[in-house]
Amino acid sequence: MSTEPSLVSHKRLVHLDFHTSPYIPDVASEFDAREFARTFKRAHVNAVTVFAKCHHGMSYYPTTVGTQHPALAGRDLLGEQIEALHREGICCPIYTTVAWEEDAAQRRPEWRQMTKGGLFCGSVADPQHPHPGAWKFLNFLHPDYLDYIEAHVRELLARYDVDGLFFDIVFFDPSACWSESSIRFREAHGFMDDDPSTQRRFESAAQEAFARRFTALLHGARPQASIFYNQTNFTSIDSQVGIRKLAEEMTHFEVESLPSGFWGYHHFPKLARQVSSWQKPWIGQTGRFQRMWGDFGGIKPQAALEYECFRTQMLGGNLGIGDQLPPRGTLDAAAYALIGSVYEQCEAAEPFYAGSTPLPQVGILLASHPGNDYLEASKSMEAAVMMCDEAHYDSIVLDDASKLAGVDVVILPDTTVITTALRETLKSYYAQGGNLIVSYKSGHDAAGAWALDFLPLTHQGEVDLYPNYWRARADFAPELSVSDRVIYSKGLNVTGGDGARVLVDRVLPYFKRTDLKFSSHFQTPPQSNVDAFPAVIGGERFVYFADPIFREYRQTGNLAIRDGWRRAMELAIGLPPFGAGLPTTVQCVPRRQGDDLLLTLLHYVPTRKALEIDVIEERMSFAGLTLRLPAAAKIIQNAATGEALKRISDGAFELPMSSGRLLLRVPRFWQS
Repeated sequence: MSTEPSLVSHKRLVHLDFHTSPYIPDVASEFDAREFARTFKRAHVNAVTVFAKCHHGMSYYPTTVGTQHPALAGRDLLGEQIEALHREGICCPIYTTVAWEEDAAQRRPEWRQMTKGGLFCGSVADPQHPHPGAWKFLNFLHPDYLDYIEAHVRELLARYDVDGLFFDIVFFDPSACWSESSIRFREAHGFMDDDPSTQRRFESAAQEAFARRFTALLHGARPQASIFYNQTNFTSIDSQVGIRKLAEEMTHFEVESLPSGFWGYHHFPKLARQVSSWQKPWIGQTGRFQRMWGDFGGIKPQAALEYECFRTQMLGGNLGIGDQLPPRGTLDAAAYALIGSVYEQCEAAEPFYAGSTPLPQVGILLASHPGNDYLEASKSMEAAVMMCDEAHYDSIVLDDASKLAGVDVVILPDTTVITTALRETLKSYYAQGGNLIVSYKSGHDAAGAWALDFLPLTHQGEVDLYPNYWRARADFAPELSVSDRVIYSKGLNVTGGDGARVLVDRVLPYFKRTDLKFSSHFQTPPQSNVDAFPAVIGGERFVYFADPIFREYRQTGNLAIRDGWRRAMELAIGLPPFGAGLPTTVQCVPRRQGDDLLLTLLHYVPTRKALEIDVIEERMSFAGLTLRLPAAAKIIQNAATGEALKRISDGAFELPMSSGRLLLRVPRFWQS
């Protein structure tokens, strides 16, 4: 297999959906292949994922395997696209769908995923499904369905010059699959329990089996073709479960995250900071839509798309923007004016980033799923990355297969479960001088026993009275010591042993609020005395928070939590080397390029303009801000103009009066 599949060298992708109902009669009636390809070319796009088959089960080429869209009447829309795009030098991997394919589900119901109770997944008859009557789930373990998909892929390989394949929806409904073929697979691999943890391991094993089959098929015919399997981007402290499990079968990763959809703006960073460490190319995929996929007529502000693409680029990813071709086949002109305006800037910045490598200072171990609650773990992870970004510590997200060497501190956010191997890794890291910041139930093994026994901490159950309060010691955080600060979440009772000291006391409320016993409008106020169990304990190169501080920050925005954590970081590793003192709204990401230090500063602020949608409408200014760097930074150049920033004092530089993004270069930083 080639070491550089065709898609990898193409940095500006459009993922073009075309999920078009068979009830729409005039499909591709206005399609002009030459103008189609030139639109992408003008928009600085050099790769387009084009569609072979959609979620409706409609094929967009003359097929003998599936069902062609009835409006096309033998027309080869896929072939016309590929030919026109290749003529413009544009790479075009082919999209096909797996588990969602309405036509096949209607024709072959025996291929559908089944619940343990014998119901079809995704049907109105399944009361447990979150969206009854939505896309029907097909079972990619069913041998006949697998043969059908293989015949479809072989047909594509025989007809077209295939640059790559994108397999979508390679996952199971959470309640599936208990069909006969799936039960045989479960029995063979020991996945017969129906708890969420077993379900995840079953799904990962099934995905790997599917991927092995089709990667071998594709690369047997097209060794240089790219291949990607799109699933739910499930991540786990266990590297044998989730998206990392498929790494060997894929040429690259794609991080699908449309911030205006249910993902939000804090979903992407935690995934990007994980996949970027896996030594494979990756694509950060957002969308041009105001809201979600298929949002026809919805176009987001340019500032929003800039921010979404710029942050992918600064973290080392290639760029992807999602779009959907309208049924008649003419691309939305306003959408491509938007995409072109952003991709033109990204293309101009590619030489700035070429050959650069990240400089993470902080390692964040993945939170596990308490009671297999993926949402709670995701909140903790999003907050851990967000807090590092706001404080300007560059971070990387780790699992149990990651190396800890090179990071100054490792964070275990709220619920990181410790395996035997991970315990030994952390023990070695700590013994060699590494720093640890641990919160709440992190540090326990799967049975709930404290596994980090090299830290002098004793756990004695959960707090009875909450919400409760932090009373910081003045020598730890003087700004938090002047008053008691509420902590809304339920924490743990923990004491420290030899070498440990209390950094923050816990103060309990007079009583726990109930419907019959309450005081004022909200939580009960604090007592005067401190509790026997402190809230924050420090020791030699560790700080332990007894409360789930990361989940609390993500859910409530509790600034006392954030500021206490930041003080713990300063105690452990000092101020951040790049960007200390900048506002929390400015992102500052360092990279190394030879002996030069590269800095990307982004200043865009999402605002809540609807109940569930954050919008970025304006670029924010850098005027009046000061950038502080280590003494080795003698000169800082604005990469766009070549001009040197005004030096205020040693290590302090005045930022120029620009907005949105700043690309800065510190020449010979590592020669000093």
